[in-house]
Amino acid sequence: MTIEKTERTTATTEKTDPTERSQPLRWAIVALVVLALAAAIVFGVLADRAADRARDRADALAAAKSRVPTLLSYDHRTLERDLARSKDQTTGRFRTDYTKLLDGPIAKAAAQKRITTKATLSGAGVVEPTGSRVTVLVFLTQTTTAPGAEPSLSASRVEVTMQRSGDGWKIAGLTPR
Repeated sequence: MTIEKTERTTATTEKTDPTERSQPLRWAIVALVVLALAAAIVFGVLADRAADRARDRADALAAAKSRVPTLLSYDHRTLERDLARSKDQTTGRFRTDYTKLLDGPIAKAAAQKRITTKATLSGAGVVEPTGSRVTVLVFLTQTTTAPGAEPSLSASRVEVTMQRSGDGWKIAGLTPR
């Protein structure tokens, strides 16, 4: 009878030992928790990046809407101040190239012919956001006046490359379309 009793005791112990049976279940729960945390972190980072891109698009669009009319407007009576403001709207190589154009033929013609040009924005929209640059399509109307001539009205569409500069956005390129 001793043998029977030992077998029953061993069988009872195997059935009632909860640690051995629950070990795989614990590891599965831990793995699920870790996976859930990792997924939450990944989705949080992706959502944050998407929010940053949306904010960049909105900020660059707002900057283009205010900077392009300033860039393309000047009055012969306040030419130096207007051209300095135009230069302040730009950045990078475009600033260098545009400064040469402003200081050269535009300043000369505006002073000699007493030209005044006013650019008015009709509409604008983001075409392509890429990193620290956002391309914006701008629709505008320019009215140019000079003594002895009829006012000239021209509508145009311009692709503007906006680039992050410091804590804002400036014009880094301008291409008529």
